[in-house]
Amino acid sequence: MKNYSRMTRAALISLLQSNETSSVTGAASESQLREIPLLRELKDLKAALDAHSIVAITDPQGKITFVNDKFCEISKYSRSELLGKDHRIINSGSHSKEFFKDLWSTISSGKTWKGEICNRAKDETLYWVYTTIFPFMDTAGKPMQYIAIRTDITERKRDEEKLAELARRLEEKNKDLETIFSVASHDLRSPLVNIQGFSQELEHSCVLLKSFLAKQNVSQEDRNNLAQILNEDIPEAIQFVKAGVSKIDSLLAGLLKFSRQGRAAIHMERLDMNAMLKRILQAMEFQIKETGTRVTIDPLPDCVGDSTQINQVFSNLLDNALKYLDPKKAGMIHISAHVHDKNITYSVRDNGIGIMQEHQKKIFEIFHRLNPSKGIGEGLGLTISQRILERHHGKIHVESTPGMGSTFFVSLPK
Repeated sequence: MKNYSRMTRAALISLLQSNETSSVTGAASESQLREIPLLRELKDLKAALDAHSIVAITDPQGKITFVNDKFCEISKYSRSELLGKDHRIINSGSHSKEFFKDLWSTISSGKTWKGEICNRAKDETLYWVYTTIFPFMDTAGKPMQYIAIRTDITERKRDEEKLAELARRLEEKNKDLETIFSVASHDLRSPLVNIQGFSQELEHSCVLLKSFLAKQNVSQEDRNNLAQILNEDIPEAIQFVKAGVSKIDSLLAGLLKFSRQGRAAIHMERLDMNAMLKRILQAMEFQIKETGTRVTIDPLPDCVGDSTQINQVFSNLLDNALKYLDPKKAGMIHISAHVHDKNITYSVRDNGIGIMQEHQKKIFEIFHRLNPSKGIGEGLGLTISQRILERHHGKIHVESTPGMGSTFFVSLPK
């Protein structure tokens, strides 16, 4: 490797900050003129670097002293807007203070720093760059300036995000399959056993009927037995077979509905939650008046999500709140929200019958009803709500005390 002099290195910096070799050579000393071939070589390297990379030079305090055209192009800032500023002008807020503290600690000690940084352009768009920052040190070992060479990796990061999303969705599908197999092996077994058992009873009844009909003289006892078979045994068996078929049909319809939910496209947009809840309550006005329930809503902040699917989530929660009111007291439902750094938590609180502790961990499982003894609904509302929120990178959980009511918390992106 060539051992460049300090003057040659200074010429390199001057070349990076200039557009023509002549501007460097014009002020060069006799000793520097002997290095003109090297400067021409460096000019060619600079041209190649400018064509591919995003280049910036800063002073020891981090103030920008030079940017190339590619820096201006990707950041959407003009050169005059960037010179004299530090890199906080393009800070996206995606990295922690510790991240930049480590960066500065590395380069200020004379070491080269390499890593991926997410920046924000003037038009608020985000872009990713793979960055190498090289410190130029003086004879005392103190930084004179820093050269940062970056490569645009925004497309690669987007591809990585798509792959991560695909992996997440694949994991969700696997969870769905596990749930479906669990339901199929457990919930379908009971109606199938009933169908099998009562089908055998029907078969046995048919054998008895044939034997009675084969007799020329039918005794009164046989007539009584025949009447019992026709009026009691067969209708009962048919009733249980029908119930089993209806149960299987309901389960299969629920599984189909659940599977379709995972394929529904999501259209993300800003949601006016005050307007959405107003529409939901208008649609439920008859139920609310019939139960005499008082519904109150605090001013709600906007969030981001799919309008149709988020509407379904809150419709399910309010529908459940109305279904499980305590008949011994006047119904009350209150909706409020709490803003966090990156998300908003909405709460739907009621003073209904509440949820027993042993059911609270299971209420989001497919076909699990809030109160099995009542037999209301398919047991899909909360399962589908949870799936919708997972696809929105949100969450749902419940806090409840039997006899006191329940509060469902829904977290969505801000």
